[in-house]
Amino acid sequence: MARTVADSPLVVHMIDELPRDGAEMLLLDLMRTRHPQLRYEIACLIRGGPLQPEFEHIGVPVTVFGRRAKLDPVLVWRLARWLRRKRASIVHTHLFTADTYGRLAARLAGVPVVYSTAHNIVNPWKGALHKSIDRAFARLSTGVIGCSEEVAQALRHRDGIATDRVLAISNGIELAKFSEISGAGVRTEFGLPEDHKLIGVVGRLHPQKGHEDLLQALVGMEAARSGQLACLVIGTGELDQALRAKVTALGLDGCVIFTGMRTDVPRLIAAVDAIVMPSRWEGLPIALLESMASAKPVLCTRVGGIPDVVRDGDNGLLVEAGDVQALQARLTWLLDHPNEGTALGIHARDTVLARFDVRRTAAAYNRLHCQALGLPVDDCMPASAPLA
Repeated sequence: MARTVADSPLVVHMIDELPRDGAEMLLLDLMRTRHPQLRYEIACLIRGGPLQPEFEHIGVPVTVFGRRAKLDPVLVWRLARWLRRKRASIVHTHLFTADTYGRLAARLAGVPVVYSTAHNIVNPWKGALHKSIDRAFARLSTGVIGCSEEVAQALRHRDGIATDRVLAISNGIELAKFSEISGAGVRTEFGLPEDHKLIGVVGRLHPQKGHEDLLQALVGMEAARSGQLACLVIGTGELDQALRAKVTALGLDGCVIFTGMRTDVPRLIAAVDAIVMPSRWEGLPIALLESMASAKPVLCTRVGGIPDVVRDGDNGLLVEAGDVQALQARLTWLLDHPNEGTALGIHARDTVLARFDVRRTAAAYNRLHCQALGLPVDDCMPASAPLA
């Protein structure tokens, strides 16, 4: 008797919530290129978010559990009961809350295969307790995936996770989204002349992303002070009000534009002259790959998996994290040398086309899940067009 869709193995991806941030956007792209012989559901442990309707639109159900307190042991029981009822074959967790509650619940529910993806190489907010929890829960995992080889190496050597439990699957993006995007009208939307120099920083407004370092660099730039340069701060987050106050205190109100949450980030990226990524720690940022796919020159800090992608002076520029003077000097050079910037952007796009197609990332995840379930792996590469 042929297997029906309802009989197919269920893969549950657990994540904290669904804002338009890197890990969440990656998961959405993976679901667009998911394996057609498996079923998928998303479990949000804290809340839903702007991406929830997009998952549901492509046929991936989302269940929001709503953690009731920072320490919520009942959530483990609720998750385990739900997983047993769903008869999940694989649980795959993303980010700290899901990694902690989700892996424990999966094992209590008797889920046979449990994976976790580490999306950052280091989280400075994690103390000894958090790190010990990570190590302990890694033992509950069938495997732990680093989103770049650098993250995987950190898991093995810094965090002490057994080598045979760790593998690297590099992030990827849907390249077709960036092939013919136009930035026309963006400068007009923000009241800027068409010849105005424009840079952007993309990412949630969080200490990780280093926005304050960029603001300090802009203060010392003549173009920013004289009104010849504007900077789009694309994203939302917990530092929104603090960063707005900082902009005013530094006298940058005429330079810095907060766009808030946008659904047209590729269009904004297409409009800028350069993308700056002053992160203090990272895994392999999706915003970096998107900017490079758009053939934009990128100026980044040398953290996490970024140096594996950006070759200084070839397909982008690198500075040390927290080095405001170097950030300022190299940004000034980039804006003063548009031809060289164009060449960097072309090489950046070539890099992403060669290495970071999300179909390759999805194929690696599909292969991992199929191998764990004892299913054939010869059809794990998604078709050129993502699933609708």
